Amino acid sequence: MSRLSSPIRAAVGLAAVVVLMLPLSGCGNSGAGSASPSANNTSQSTTNPQQDSASKSTNIAWEHINGTDLQTAYMSYTEDATLGDHASQLLTESVTSTPNIDKEYVDSVTADGKITADEMNAAEQRAVDCFAGHGMIANTNYWFGLDGGLVTDSQNTTADGAISDECMYDNGYEALRIAYLDAVRNPDGVDLGPYRLQCYKDYELVDQDYSYEQYQRDQDSGKSRLNSVDPATPAYRDYVECLTDPLHAMTSDTTGIPSSAN
Repeated sequence: MSRLSSPIRAAVGLAAVVVLMLPLSGCGNSGAGSASPSANNTSQSTTNPQQDSASKSTNIAWEHINGTDLQTAYMSYTEDATLGDHASQLLTESVTSTPNIDKEYVDSVTADGKITADEMNAAEQRAVDCFAGHGMIANTNYWFGLDGGLVTDSQNTTADGAISDECMYDNGYEALRIAYLDAVRNPDGVDLGPYRLQCYKDYELVDQDYSYEQYQRDQDSGKSRLNSVDPATPAYRDYVECLTDPLHAMTSDTTGIPSSAN
């Protein structure tokens, strides 16, 4: 597999759409978090009840595969999003940084200041159809990163750049997705850092007396204790939820959320 673009980390905003060519297998975790993958980790079964419930927490079904957090279901968004100032800024930045973007399409979707679930699903369908036109099948030849970007199998590396530009970026899908996820998960555009830390505490991933200052230092130094969360354990899904959706804005099943977080 080869990986195109890096999904969000705690210190990286959703606006990052820089395309990188990196090997997926053996590259360490390049998914939503910075935890190191298990040496023998592969796709986990989607029939596991605990896993299905946890998948609802981000409103996007996903798996940790070969060191990366990957979307595994498509056209399944259910939330409507109103674009606040922060999401609108991210959208503008994405459009500006994509010279060949289908701006007319993006503008048609966002003209009312919203991206509905139906509109987001339609945008994702456009992307999937585009890849299909190049003989690429979702979850077989490529995967969408949990928070952006594209991962492909090794047989498609020679065409990765042109195809991903056409089907992910130029057609407006990635720009809309970045803005949509930000609008749903962080409607007020707040600094999510303190909320992430509180979420980690709520899920008992860090000590209760772990200060925000120390948390920031550990994140900056790359020595965060969160790096040791094992992707093979249920705690990893809690970790990813805290990283991507610490306000639990996309949570459709709240049974697993600690009462202190509600």
